[in-house]
Amino acid sequence: LKHRNLNDKCWICASLAISYSLYTNLGAIEVIRISKHADGCRVDVHAFHHDQQLSELKRLAAEDPRPVSEIYDELASNITTNLDTAAYFPSCDQARNTMYYSRTKRYPRLPARRQDRWLTAEQTTTKSGAQFLMYDSPTNDILIFATKAGVRLLAQSNCWCGDETIMIVPSWYQQFFTLHAFMRGKLLPVVYCLTVRKDLSTYSRIFEV
Repeated sequence: LKHRNLNDKCWICASLAISYSLYTNLGAIEVIRISKHADGCRVDVHAFHHDQQLSELKRLAAEDPRPVSEIYDELASNITTNLDTAAYFPSCDQARNTMYYSRTKRYPRLPARRQDRWLTAEQTTTKSGAQFLMYDSPTNDILIFATKAGVRLLAQSNCWCGDETIMIVPSWYQQFFTLHAFMRGKLLPVVYCLTVRKDLSTYSRIFEV
């Protein structure tokens, strides 16, 4: 898929050496017009269906706030009812990075320094409008997110669990630290912390809050 217009989609040949384009309706089920195709270049219908579904996954990832895995599973379930095209549906591994990249373009780029960042109402409240930002340190070195219900659950729990990751964090921070509590036999994350450092004083400040 080269680009999406207001009333149609433009597809180009996978061979970069060949100038060929095909226009379909937005649903990609009807060919509107084509340019002259070069001799010896075979039209790959399988690739067409594959790219069509990959483009749809990209669009959904950008517009639908649900988890990427849920979007993929739903579309895959709908597509597999059609045996003619089910075999050409992109695998989860093929689609995952493309979908995540498409989703990241929805969000503004982070400023170079954490001191220059600012949090919107959407980022500090839950979907129901409840306050989610619990603490923002004056030096921006600790951010703590939690709901009142989550804090109450933590206070009522006799067993807390902590976890941290350094793999998925904004570049300003060194770790993503979470606190978990048990509820009906399940371990639930209830407090989420972004920190610049991983030392005793940082953890002490988190628990003091």
